Amino acid sequence: MDHFEALKLYCQIVDAGGMAKAARVLGVSPATVTQGLAQLERHYDTSLLERTTRKMLVTESGKLLYLRAKTLIEDLGNTEEEVRGSSTTPKGNLRITLPLGVAQSFIYPRLTEFTEKYPDIKLDLQVSDQVLDLVAGNYDIGLRAGILADASVIAIPLLRYRRLTCASPYYLARYGHPLHPQELRQHACLVYRHDALPVSWDYWIEQTVTSITVQGSYASNESNALLAMARAGLGITRQPDWLVNQDLRQGSLVSVLESFNAPSMLNAPGIYAVIQKRQYRSAKIDAFIEFARAVISEASSSGLG
Repeated sequence: MDHFEALKLYCQIVDAGGMAKAARVLGVSPATVTQGLAQLERHYDTSLLERTTRKMLVTESGKLLYLRAKTLIEDLGNTEEEVRGSSTTPKGNLRITLPLGVAQSFIYPRLTEFTEKYPDIKLDLQVSDQVLDLVAGNYDIGLRAGILADASVIAIPLLRYRRLTCASPYYLARYGHPLHPQELRQHACLVYRHDALPVSWDYWIEQTVTSITVQGSYASNESNALLAMARAGLGITRQPDWLVNQDLRQGSLVSVLESFNAPSMLNAPGIYAVIQKRQYRSAKIDAFIEFARAVISEASSSGLG
């Protein structure tokens, strides 16, 4: 008999007040109960019960084993409930990496809705425009924007969008409107980069996607910094439509080269929730992904994004 099963059988003997009663409760033969008790007494080299024809007494060693075994059995039961519950009930720590633009445009404005609906989830939001490794950073979820090419994760699409080329009215009045993507070579472009490699923007030219290398005096690895530069008239930027829609409505930025944007959905970038490849997804992960899907969809359909 497994040692843990023997401990459970022993606790039932003590709880029931006798071996025959324990056998009836457990639905096993009296011989099985006797064998289990004998196994434990051999293992611990001590007598656990003193048995007479009229009653059963628990020895001092037996009392100590009962208390320890009872605690062990209850702790294991609680652990199983908690582990099983974590996959069906949204609760526990939830560590998420996401870009600042997505956080500010979609998540932050509605975050209290999530925290109020799931008070047992402890959120840890790590905001960075760099694509961070989920495993190395111990992240449960990553929200990513752009063209997703990472085959090591499971990606759940939340939104498809376009990238728009924009500049401030001041910049365009001073330096002119580019009429063709090739003219960007003569303009100050605000470059999004994480390294020193050349940067290119893709446009739809003569029925094909063409990459145009751009450069300028200002660059950043954070989209909001580039937007601030664009509003200040420092150059032309290319950003997701959901990030610049408000500026376009307010007139602080003007869209250019629109006729050279690729047809809708052709190699279109998107916002994705990504998770590590695993057989099961916990309820807390599903809860946040559905929340993100809803708020991003609602903001996009209402034009707020």
